[in-house]
This record gives sequence, C-alpha cells and structure tokens, in this order.
Amino acid sequence: MKIESHDVSLEKLLQGNYFQIPKFQRPYSWEAEQINEFWSDVNSNLGETYFIGSMVVYETKSGKLAVVDGQQRLTTIAIFLSAIRDQFFALDSENSAIGLQQFIERKNVDNQDVFVLETESSYPYLQERIFKVGQPEIPLEIGSEEKAISSAFESFTKKLKAKVDTFFSDPSTEDLTEKKEAALDWLRLLRKTLLSLSIILVTLDDEDDAYLIFETLNTRGKDLALSDLLKNHFVRHQKSKGSVDHARLKWEKILETVHTSEIDLDPDNFIVHSWQSRYDMVTKGKAFKKIRSVIKKQNAKDHLDMFLTDVGLWRAIFEPGYMFGNDKKEIRRSLSALREFRVVQPVPGILSLLRSNSDGVIKDGKLADALKKIENFHFSFTAVASSRSSGGISGMYSSFGRKLFDCKNSQDAANEIQDLISKLRERVPTATEFDAGFEKILYTKANTSQRALVRYILQKTFSYEGMTAIGESGDLTIEHLYPQAKISGEFTAGVVGQVGNLILVDPKTNDQLGIKPFEEKRKILIDKGYKLPQEFLDADVLSPELIKENTLRISELARTQVWRV
Repeated sequence: MKIESHDVSLEKLLQGNYFQIPKFQRPYSWEAEQINEFWSDVNSNLGETYFIGSMVVYETKSGKLAVVDGQQRLTTIAIFLSAIRDQFFALDSENSAIGLQQFIERKNVDNQDVFVLETESSYPYLQERIFKVGQPEIPLEIGSEEKAISSAFESFTKKLKAKVDTFFSDPSTEDLTEKKEAALDWLRLLRKTLLSLSIILVTLDDEDDAYLIFETLNTRGKDLALSDLLKNHFVRHQKSKGSVDHARLKWEKILETVHTSEIDLDPDNFIVHSWQSRYDMVTKGKAFKKIRSVIKKQNAKDHLDMFLTDVGLWRAIFEPGYMFGNDKKEIRRSLSALREFRVVQPVPGILSLLRSNSDGVIKDGKLADALKKIENFHFSFTAVASSRSSGGISGMYSSFGRKLFDCKNSQDAANEIQDLISKLRERVPTATEFDAGFEKILYTKANTSQRALVRYILQKTFSYEGMTAIGESGDLTIEHLYPQAKISGEFTAGVVGQVGNLILVDPKTNDQLGIKPFEEKRKILIDKGYKLPQEFLDADVLSPELIKENTLRISELARTQVWRV
C-alpha cells in the first residue's frame, strides 16, 4: 500500500482538484454545535493560517479525488463558501461573488460547468440549492440529510448577515459607501482565512486501500457507528457490476426499517442482536472486529441478506404492531408486555424464535407459548423482584438463539425451547423475593411511574379470577377502593397505592365512586355487575390489614398461577 501526504492550503486543494464523496460514507450530519465551533475558530484566526486536520483521498479512474476521511469538514467548508458568495451578491459585489464561485463550480477540460464537490447522497439538493448560483430549476425533496445541510447553510447565512449589519449600524460614520466597503473588507478577510486553511492531504493508491484506511481510522475512535463501518465492509466486498448498487440499496432498506419505527431504535443494537442470535455473544464495541473476520467476499451477499431478513423481525420485538395483528394477539401481547418490562436480555433469543416461526420451523402456537414463558419469567424476575443479571441471562438467551438457529426441524426446535424454559424456571425468584417485590408495586397520583405495570397486573389477575371489569379494556381507569384523598395515619400512601386496594372500572362508574366510603363504593360496584374478592364482600370496613392481605393473596395467585413459568 502506497501512502503519500503533504501540507496544502484549501485554496490550492480546491483550485486543482474535483472531489467526490464515495458511497460508503455516512450522510452529512454536522449540527449547530459543530457549526458554531467552526465559525468561532475561523473568526478567531482572521488573517492567519491554521491547521484543520487531515484529509484522506484516493484518485478515481475519472481523475477525481474520492474523500475517505474529511467529508464532513469539506462539505461544511463548501457550504460556508456558498454562504459568503451569496453575501457578496447581496452587497452588489458581483466580481467577488463570481470569483469565489470558481472554488465551488468551474469548467472542466471539456468546458463543462462541474461542481468541485460531487456527492451521491443529497443529490441534487446540495448542488441545486446551495452550490448553484440562483434558484433551483427542479423540485427538491428534503430528507434528514438535506435538513442538516439546509440548517448549516442558514446558520452561516444568519451569522454573516448579522456581522455585516454591524458595519451598517456603525455610528462612527454616516457614509453608506464607507459602511458597505468596511463590510466587504471583512468578507474578503473571512474568505482569505477560509482559503488559507492548512490541511494534511493523504493520498492513497486505490479504492481497496481506501476502504482499509477508512476502517482503520474509524475503528480506533468513536467517529463512526457500527452500522457505518459494516455498510462500508459490505460495499467493499459486493462491488456493483452494473448501474444498480444492490449492497447499498439493501443496507439503506435495513436502516429505513429501523429509523421509520415509532420507537427510537438504534441500528447498531440491531446488528449486535442479530449476530448474537446466529453466531457469537459479542458486545457492541467488539462486534465489528468479529463480524469483519467472518464476512468475506464469498459470503458477504448471504450475510447481508440475513441482516435484511432479521431487521423487520427485530423491529417487531419493540413495536409488535409492525408485524403482528389481531390474528396473532397472544404473540403481540407477550411482546408488548416485555416492552413494558423494559428488558433487552431476551432479544437475541426472541429474534431467533421469530425467525424460526417465519421460516416455518415452529408454528404460531409454539412461538406464542415460548414468548408467554419468557414474559412470565421477566414479570417475576424483572418487573416484580427487580433482579439484576450479572450477564448470565444475556448469555443464556444468546446461546439459545444460536442453538435454535441451527435447528432444521420442529422437533429439534421444540427440544431447545423446552431447555430454555427449564433454565428460566431455575432462575425464578423465591416466594419471599416475589412477595416482597409485589408489595412495593404502588400507584397513586404522587407515584405514577408504575401505572402501566399496575394496569397490566390488574387486567391479567381480574381476567384469571373471572372479575373482568365492565367496559372496553382501553377505556378502563384505575380506582382506589380506599380513596387517595384520605391518605393519612395508618392508611399511608404505601398501603393505599398497593395492588390489593385497586380495581379497574369504566369512566362513568369511576365518576360515581369519587371519594365515597368503601361501603358505598362496594354497593355501586356490585349493583353495576362488578365482581370483588370474597374478602371484600365479607368485610364490614376496609382496613390497612385487609388491603395488605389482598395484596399478598394476589401476589400468591400471580406467582403460582397467572405468571407461572
């Protein structure tokens, strides 16, 4: 590998070359913080030369320089120069504006107008809206990258105009021509400072060397996400043979599936979970090194197709409605419950289950049963007992996922699922641990963090005991049998908020109950057809002891019946 480097000013760099952003580069992503910092750096060094880092490039067959490292800075500088150009035009300094435009767009050897910086993404928005002089001639679509570009351009434009306005508001002179000339002098100095920026240009022999350097530069720091590095790796090993770049299109589909979710999902987490469910228990920080060692030219297509297959299933784990409708309610309910418990350890195992179901290895019933057992375990282990895994739980699910992935028939798959269930049963919290945690589950107006969990518990236990509330489940509200408004003395918030004091009722009934005494509430509920625990029907008054007894009764029912693994 031949690598050459030398110092060069931005002016010489832009005058003598045309640049392109290769397809493996990530979209433009500078935000206000980076834009403001760059603006401050330039203005703090007006009239001076200062170093802005290195730029790694390789020469393409067409003679352009493909940017491997430095894309964000180069694009930002081009946007900045475009904003200065427009400000020259605004001050009627057409010669200065056109002179600056040669660093943005100029004629090539065939006397054709060509932009100095060519990009595949954000095309043609960047060229038509920012680089070009005048208004765009075609309608332009605005995506997330275009918004970042537009925001950067608007930021520079506002800062430039604000500075120019200070010259025109200068009270030391009333001569408008002098004010304009002072503003133009400052703009020329700013232009000179930008064009004097010092860069170390690193030039490589070819594209393959560029990919290797790209990975090396970005695996040693935190510049690129795992998804960026893996995209580069796939593109490197699946070079397009025609006009359609299948590897890039597939990877964009993967990212689109992740980013269009109603849940805030991270594509890097998807990559890790998918890999864990098939091959190895890797961490995010070490995933790329491991994946890179496995994915070669001969198997890159198959692995990319596997990721493409997994991504929709993975999204459905966090957004069950994405894939599972009313015809698969039990599957959707278990996935929704696990989302409520906020657990991620089982994701590789669940992904493998969903994949096996999608591939026809296990049927819907077997999938629903396995997910139910996982839901029941994490209700006890995570939601109630608040147990913490030292890593064994994650390893267990990842190991299960890989074993299930290797199963080629339903019997082998059933054996692996049963083995997982056995391991879950071994880890179920003791009765003492469960009951202690269950008593701490509270819901009051002052403590609403467990509201969704309480609703989930009430819906499941009421249904199991045949005490299903009247009305549609989505409309039901949580009612405190002993009113919250009367919390005091022995009826503490820790008692009134317990599950044993709560019931689900329809909105109209809730309004009728208000803060009435327990005896009146009980009569209203019975008259409307609500079923109550026998202990509440037999009691003359509702005491703290009765509430605690009912809480423990429900706790025992929960761990031995409703959520039994």
